[in-house]
Amino acid sequence: MTVDEYTANFEMLARRNGLNEAALEDAYIRGLPDSILQKVYSQTFLPSCIDNWKMVIHNLDHLQREFSKLKQSISLS
Repeated sequence: MTVDEYTANFEMLARRNGLNEAALEDAYIRGLPDSILQKVYSQTFLPSCIDNWKMVIHNLDHLQREFSKLKQSISLS
């Protein structure tokens, strides 16, 4: 599952639960893959709200996918 799919599923479920912002952020973070969380927590600053978490996670996932494609194309050459 991509991060975008995870986020879409999370948002659909979050609307049904009526959690406050802090609880939503906590639930979102806990469901993320460890590999992405390690990248976020290795940064100097952590995202400040759930919307920032979503943006950072989306960007990291996109960069990782593009890097994987690049590595694959280099190894095929």
